[in-house]
Amino acid sequence: MLTILAALLLSQAHVHGEAGEHNPPPVAKNAPKPKGTMVDLKVGAETSQAYVAKPKGKASGALLVLHEWWGLTDWVKHMSDQLAAQGYLALAVDLYKGKATSDPKEAAALMQSKDEKWGDAVEEAGLEWLKANAGGAKVGTIGWCMGGHESLMASLNDPKDVSVTVIYYGMPTFEVEKLKTLKAVLGIWANKDAYITPDKVAAFDKALAEAGVKHEFHAYDAGHGFANPSSGAYSSPAAKDAWETTKAFLKSNLQ
Repeated sequence: MLTILAALLLSQAHVHGEAGEHNPPPVAKNAPKPKGTMVDLKVGAETSQAYVAKPKGKASGALLVLHEWWGLTDWVKHMSDQLAAQGYLALAVDLYKGKATSDPKEAAALMQSKDEKWGDAVEEAGLEWLKANAGGAKVGTIGWCMGGHESLMASLNDPKDVSVTVIYYGMPTFEVEKLKTLKAVLGIWANKDAYITPDKVAAFDKALAEAGVKHEFHAYDAGHGFANPSSGAYSSPAAKDAWETTKAFLKSNLQ
């Protein structure tokens, strides 16, 4: 599934031309400097670096943050900082073992060659780190694009530890029995997304309803990647509304 998605995203990059209207570089020119720190996660006999953004006071919740196909970039770190500003302990894990890129072809290759077992182990280690450091606060997951799919999968792989799942235009799954383990889902979608199309979103909505999972879906008249300011698909009104929606959902379901 990830291979198909990578191929489609790459084809969209070609369609949109040299300006890269669809696919953003990983860091906007004026991207804020990350405010957090890096930590080592123990993953089996190895370690994986992750970015930590801490709230000023006691955490009102904790979030595992999953990156786009570009890798663990400054934009993802900035979003973690934004979550910390809302009172959450945020941990952005690295699924590419230190690699990141602004080139769509390389991003597609990184996504296609991603070690799934390693990624699952990193996500599990991230959730364990959050549980150990969040002072008893609830834990959730959030991600964009590839990270949206990973947000869902991390929750499905470790449902006992996850209270909230936030998916920004990530590939869903439609298996009702698996979805029954989820607790609360927020889906942010792009109506002009060429692969995660409105019909797929509708099928996911139906599957979650059949599974009895509490969920909210919000769709915008924008393209895939609209929440990232460095994207040619960036839509400021949609991005701002989606972020306010995300904050409200987290406040209601994670705190």
